[in-house]
Amino acid sequence: CPLKKKECAILTLLFKNPQQIFTREQLYEQVWQTPYMGDENTINVHLSNLRNKLAKLDPDHSYIKTIWGIGVRLA
Repeated sequence: CPLKKKECAILTLLFKNPQQIFTREQLYEQVWQTPYMGDENTINVHLSNLRNKLAKLDPDHSYIKTIWGIGVRLA
């Protein structure tokens, strides 16, 4: 299934910066290009949808790793 625009932007950002850990605030501000207002749910939903779509394509590999208490990065 194709990725939505924001999902693609998140994945592109992670692939361009494979070693960087992004906080949800950083992801929001770089992908949405607006100041982060604390809506963590928006990021969580997009990350969840993206993980589900990637899992359908490659169920044996997790591409997005959560670094608890910090953020996410490319696995």
